[in-house]
Amino acid sequence: MISLNKTTGIFVSFLLGGVIGSAIALLYAPMKGKYLRNDISRKTNELFEEGKKISYDTWKDAKEKVENTIDSANDYLSTGIDKIARKTEKVKDAIKSGFSA
Repeated sequence: MISLNKTTGIFVSFLLGGVIGSAIALLYAPMKGKYLRNDISRKTNELFEEGKKISYDTWKDAKEKVENTIDSANDYLSTGIDKIARKTEKVKDAIKSGFSA
């Protein structure tokens, strides 16, 4: 299974390659400097917005996973506490029965 860090590294590599490739393509395109600068600015803004969206989605997914993990841990903890309480009551009852006998 691929780890999250490796997957992130691969994704960042592809994203960076795309940015560099786009910049080179725009620089070698036959257009006036003014139009070229506008295209570079527009593409940069698009990539920035896409990066923000991906970051937000990743953060949201991570937050959901953490919340689910915490909920599961709380469920296990509650179950464990209930079991201990029941066992404690059984021991108390056994001790009371022992003293009564």
